[in-house]
Amino acid sequence: MKNTLHFFVPPEALRSDQVALADPGLAHQLGRVLRLGLGDRVLFLDGHGGACEVELTALGRDEVRGRVMRRGPAEGEPPLALVVYLPLIRPERFEWALQKCVELGAAALVPVVFARSLVADQADARKLERWRRIVREAAEQSCRGLLPSVAAPQTFAAACAQAATADLAIMLWEGEAPTLRDVLRAHRGAAAAGEVAPGVRRLASVALLSGPEGGITEAELTAAQASGIMAASLGPRILRAETAPIAAAAILMAELEA
Repeated sequence: MKNTLHFFVPPEALRSDQVALADPGLAHQLGRVLRLGLGDRVLFLDGHGGACEVELTALGRDEVRGRVMRRGPAEGEPPLALVVYLPLIRPERFEWALQKCVELGAAALVPVVFARSLVADQADARKLERWRRIVREAAEQSCRGLLPSVAAPQTFAAACAQAATADLAIMLWEGEAPTLRDVLRAHRGAAAAGEVAPGVRRLASVALLSGPEGGITEAELTAAQASGIMAASLGPRILRAETAPIAAAAILMAELEA
């Protein structure tokens, strides 16, 4: 279902053919910002893969009402479930990385406290709420079909344990390591030759860990590798902490989404 105006709404609001949303923010965006009116159509998403094309029937200051015209699966999702483990860095840089990773197709974002994360970079409930709003807006703007999740910040050890459950887990490393593209192509070659488990010949899930300003420590690298996480390089240039995960996500999608 194609529609450039996508909005995530509570799934229960789409259970009947008449939609009623008590949402002042959405009402303001539709009526005041986008200047939509009665009879205009938008796409409401349930965040779980379902979509409804809705014709607006009432648009007030605090409420939106509409009639479901069509139902169907949401579009815009890659076949790869990419979980990006982002380092807690300066807020404006972290939020920029969060937004761009969502636009590129990340299914989930996990903030991580690395050894070189700063105390000032730590998060609270207010920041987590803000991050989830940024993710929702980025997913709507980029016409995603699913609403990516944002976890509460995790310790490095917890992040490694979770990342290791993916079909392929990678940590970006500035030192000597194969390039990310080579790692992905080697996995493809091994899959074609039947050298990996049948269930992971086509990667369904990838975990990507990227470090903070100052980099990942040798101890963290050793711990990650002990968990089965592979080190991979982005090449000879050193990227900023907010740039590296975005570049890696773009490479992953280019290599694996095709």
